[in-house]
Amino acid sequence: MKKMNVFFLLGMTMILAFQCAQTNAREKEVKEYPILETMGYYQRFSNKLWLAGTNENWELADFYTHELEEVTEKLVDGNVIHDDYNISNLSEEMLLPKIEKVEEAIRKKDQVLFLENYSLMISSCNLCHKSTRHDFIKITVPNDSSVWNQDFTTN
Repeated sequence: MKKMNVFFLLGMTMILAFQCAQTNAREKEVKEYPILETMGYYQRFSNKLWLAGTNENWELADFYTHELEEVTEKLVDGNVIHDDYNISNLSEEMLLPKIEKVEEAIRKKDQVLFLENYSLMISSCNLCHKSTRHDFIKITVPNDSSVWNQDFTTN
């Protein structure tokens, strides 16, 4: 009977140690979420989405919309807290619905609706930046005067 109790206790200890190790690994992953890399994806994909949509290449625009959705879903699933702001919740509440509106315009192949919803999506990016005290990062609707969809001025 004593041998059985020892094996039972040893087994339980191993299970608890394994669970603690998994929890620590998950916490480390959340803390090390690549937020800067994610924002870079947003900027690049949104710029390419703009170029595809304004040229009425709806298949390509749809592709980049899905890329934006995937990046957002990973961010939401990552439960990312950055500088005490819940970036995952903000992205889910503010950005994801706007991406879905852009997607709707693409499905309809409606360039006017696309331009309107794209602008709203970019506004939600900037609103999130403002609410997280990063309003010095200003994403813009692309124009022909710059290859970047960002305003680098200090105003």
